[in-house]
Amino acid sequence: MAALRRYVFPLFWMLILGIIAVSLARLAFFPGESSAAEEDPISPSADFDQYATVTASREDISSELVLPATVAPDEGTPLKATAAGEINKVWVKDGDEVQEGTKILQVRVPVEADPVEIAATEDAAATTDGTEDGTEAEAVTPFTAATSAPQEYRYLTLVADGRGIVRDLTAVDWETVSVGDTVATLSPGTYSITADLTPEQQLSLLDVDIEATATLPSLTDPIPCSRPAVTEDDPSADDEQAPSNEGASIEVNPMTGEEITPETTSAQLSCAVPDGTRVVSGLTGEVSVALGTAEGVLTVPTTAVEGEGEAGTVYTLDEATGEPTPLEVELGLRGDGVVEVRKGLEEGQEVLQYVPGVDSAESGMDGMEVW
Repeated sequence: MAALRRYVFPLFWMLILGIIAVSLARLAFFPGESSAAEEDPISPSADFDQYATVTASREDISSELVLPATVAPDEGTPLKATAAGEINKVWVKDGDEVQEGTKILQVRVPVEADPVEIAATEDAAATTDGTEDGTEAEAVTPFTAATSAPQEYRYLTLVADGRGIVRDLTAVDWETVSVGDTVATLSPGTYSITADLTPEQQLSLLDVDIEATATLPSLTDPIPCSRPAVTEDDPSADDEQAPSNEGASIEVNPMTGEEITPETTSAQLSCAVPDGTRVVSGLTGEVSVALGTAEGVLTVPTTAVEGEGEAGTVYTLDEATGEPTPLEVELGLRGDGVVEVRKGLEEGQEVLQYVPGVDSAESGMDGMEVW
């Protein structure tokens, strides 16, 4: 036992201290090896050949525009008071379904009454020839008194001018209304699904017979959009409602440090929800618009194209310098990962697979939407 304490234990502790010393030296003189194994999980990177090329080839393409959309009730017709007066009766409440001619409310309007004349009494109208002291009495002039008769009213009834559901009823008993005051809204009880459009998306729908379907979480299958139409906002209304930018915070991209410009929309695509479809206001879904199909057209990958409209740019490698050279092209339909090239390229011609300047194969798609 004495030998164990004298020889074995000291050797054991020396071994442990040696391992610790080697580890500390490794951390001190070779820090890069440990940090290289721990890559930033937030900003992963991938190596790819930025000068990889693809050839323009012919294939069939189908293009559609997929838009996030929201269900909203159709605008109703305001019910306005047609006479000024005091409301003395309200027959409906919010949510009631009414037909044309249904009584909504009644107002009463005071009627001016003529004054009632009362003749003076004989004593008041009598005169005397004189008084006891012999002086002549002052003549009393007869008078006519007016008394207030009971107030009379004329009653007027406001009726519905069509079929619908009463919404936003503001009429209250014994409240005074003026001509033209809105007392309620007559909603048609129908819904539309609406999607915002960017200028580029609106441009793609010009001169197109719009055929669209809507996908909603309450439905198992897409439904056809009835009467799809594109509507534009009123610029004057936007100017009046635009809030002041003073004191507004600026949103910055945390990855690049650049200011993020909010995307503005000035048009919407809306289509009526078919009768009998179970929907509620605020339900979100998607609207898909078929933009067309083409067979055997010249295509290149979406990552190879710069540009969103009909005019675009692809890049080829200069044989002399080996540097990318821009080539203007005319674009057509956009499908799943490919773009139709109508002019500017020939079949079999090689172009860069990725637009020069992108950080990765995926970043070339940032901000781009297949449509």
